[in-house]
Amino acid sequence: MDKIIYGGSPIRGIVSVPGDKSISHRALIFGALSSGQSNFTGLSTAKDVETTKNILKELGIQFNNSNDEDDKKSLTIDGIGIGGFEKLRKSSDKEIYKLYCGNSGTTARLIMGLLGGAGIKAEITGDNSLSQRPMDRVVEPLKRIGVEIESTQGHLPVRIIGGKAVPFNYTLQVASAQVKSAMILAALFINGTSTIIEPQETRDHTERMLLLMDGDIMIKRLLNGKNIIINGRKELTPLSFKIPGDISSAIFFIAAALIIPGSEITIDHVLLNPTRAHILEVLKRMGAKIDIEQTEEFPEPVGNIKVTYSRLNGTRISSLEIPLIIDEIPALAAIAFYARGETIVTGASELRVKESDRIKSITTMIKSFGGSIEEKDDGFIIKGRKRAHPSQVESFGDHRIAMAGSVLAMTVKGKNVIKNSECVEISFPEFFQILESLKTEA
Repeated sequence: MDKIIYGGSPIRGIVSVPGDKSISHRALIFGALSSGQSNFTGLSTAKDVETTKNILKELGIQFNNSNDEDDKKSLTIDGIGIGGFEKLRKSSDKEIYKLYCGNSGTTARLIMGLLGGAGIKAEITGDNSLSQRPMDRVVEPLKRIGVEIESTQGHLPVRIIGGKAVPFNYTLQVASAQVKSAMILAALFINGTSTIIEPQETRDHTERMLLLMDGDIMIKRLLNGKNIIINGRKELTPLSFKIPGDISSAIFFIAAALIIPGSEITIDHVLLNPTRAHILEVLKRMGAKIDIEQTEEFPEPVGNIKVTYSRLNGTRISSLEIPLIIDEIPALAAIAFYARGETIVTGASELRVKESDRIKSITTMIKSFGGSIEEKDDGFIIKGRKRAHPSQVESFGDHRIAMAGSVLAMTVKGKNVIKNSECVEISFPEFFQILESLKTEA
């Protein structure tokens, strides 16, 4: 399916984005791990999150949606506890679980840690896109700690055969919150103390959630990074909270408001966790007019963001910042199209193994609008332009490329086409509806 966008009009209004996708994945998994009933409101509507929910259902977890018409996104989870997951190990001795993860890398990698730690036999598969993404970054550390697990030449399918995880000290080889979370999940089933050493900070939703659940976890901050120390086998108390709006979804409206003259929007109840909202600091140093009002602190910082059209300057992004803005780089590229001077992104080779090769996809997108971009092995250089021309954007089946292309399309008078736009449903099914609702007369 292709989406046609006629741009050139300012955007104005108040935006509410769906619940944060990263937190929603973890809420479902940790709700299932709790020893009681957990309740969440504002869950992400993304297909990826529904995939995680469906896999937990296949494992026997019970979910109950609210019957309240005004609260359709409220979900209750009947947790089975650490012990309950270990009982599933006996079931998997008779028949291996066949678990399909669709396009969701978060689902696949976190489920590996969960089932590997519990010793549950399973075969984990995904769609063609996910089957090309690296999985040994989780498989290999799980092997080291005693899990019998194997990949298919570093990719899916992945088979968990059994084994018994033992206490470990592991230094993350990739700055990845998914790998970190997989190892934390495995550690919860181990009788003893395990330590995950994180040299470079990544998003910390898993640690925050465990602290909220009275997990036996200690965070020791170091000059560079931190140590996460977990004593396993402790049952977790249930959770109940409202999931804030996804900053990685909000960024596309922020980008559009910054580069379309006459625009001004406010995004309410959005996540402000510093390991996720660092993109706002990057934009501010580019000259963005962004006002932030924090309204909540616990369990996650939350607030409102006001964004006004701004004249921007290019910036330099180094490897130290990449883990904190990895999902926002496609939107940043759209912004950089109109920023004076050069925007230089380095140390971002991880973009090569996302839903598409995002360095190549971004390069193609910028050029399709008449922009100037130089592709590098680990990033790109964009030279800002004053105007773009109408384009036909190839999304490469990548939701964030489709949305970034839509942002640039909104700046251009005339007909623009986003190819295979249905991929946005992976993370943000409401995207185009909200974007259209914000249009005003030029």
